[in-house]
Amino acid sequence: MPTAATAVKGTKLALKVAALVLVVVSAATYMIALALGPVLFFSTSDGLNVASRVIQGLPIDIFMAVTIPLPLHISYGALFIAVWALFVACIVLAWVDRVGFLQTLRDALSKPLSLAKSSSLFTLPLVATALLSATVLIQDLQESEGVQTGGLVFPPATSPFVILMNLAFAPLREELAFRITSIGIPAGISLIILYRHDPKIQGLSRKIKLILLAMFSPELAKAKMGHKTVGANGFLHGITALEWVLILLTAAIFGLAHYLLGAGWEVGKISTAFLAGLLLAIMYVAYGAHAAILLHWFFNYYFTVLDMASSTFGGMFSALSNLTVVANLTAGYIVLIVFLLAMALKLADYLTLRAAGLKRGE
Repeated sequence: MPTAATAVKGTKLALKVAALVLVVVSAATYMIALALGPVLFFSTSDGLNVASRVIQGLPIDIFMAVTIPLPLHISYGALFIAVWALFVACIVLAWVDRVGFLQTLRDALSKPLSLAKSSSLFTLPLVATALLSATVLIQDLQESEGVQTGGLVFPPATSPFVILMNLAFAPLREELAFRITSIGIPAGISLIILYRHDPKIQGLSRKIKLILLAMFSPELAKAKMGHKTVGANGFLHGITALEWVLILLTAAIFGLAHYLLGAGWEVGKISTAFLAGLLLAIMYVAYGAHAAILLHWFFNYYFTVLDMASSTFGGMFSALSNLTVVANLTAGYIVLIVFLLAMALKLADYLTLRAAGLKRGE
């Protein structure tokens, strides 16, 4: 008969295989959704009509509250291609960061799985599906108690391609406001203060470069200065106290902003947007701006494009869209259950050690 240790080992292997399947299949659908965007925009009459419209001024936000209108004279089509190209760049960065996506896949079965050391493209499907399912659970629970979430509302007769453009631009605009400037700049300044005597940042230009690096990736900025990082020390110890404060603060404001700015959202949106803001900020601090943008992209662009492909082309795209929703929700519930069980086991282990007056490893 198999021993308990063998059963535990077999369960861990099965979970790793399931995670690998989820990651690989998800990554494939991400590529499909990414490719479908330009096809939909520039191969349909409605898409071409919207693509030719001109936008007068493009608003961007910094520090969560300051809006700067860029004096741009650009068409929807050109803006969509620019935003789409940034998404492609984010996918490429997610593929190569840490040890790389392919190496993470190869290591997953032979080594202990550590998301802190994994490519962000490996981590993304696990976090995204869990966040999706957690959001659905929270919304259902709240609405059963009469707390409504509402939904994003656009003016009647708004073209689906105008909606797509707005949803595609939102990850860039909101990540710049809530993560890149509101977390990255303070994180960079804190490193300058902490390492003010370090020769690597002597001179104004080097200090500015460090802040810019922190805006792109707090993790890389900390690594440059020899500070503790998530990749080397894990999420708990690799994220600084200041970063945790900024993560919680920006997540809270992110949640409130969705409700206070209206657009169809009701008070129930605060909790789910707070949770989303929390995970977006952790992904940003741990991996960089590209990872947070892609997690945001998952909710804004990914499902929207697949749904539009379903209504436009039908057939296999309808099946893909429906299957994607069901598969992501199902996978998310599994990831949540496994995560909660793992946390419960770690807590039980910690409490047992504390009761015995020992520390982990003794």
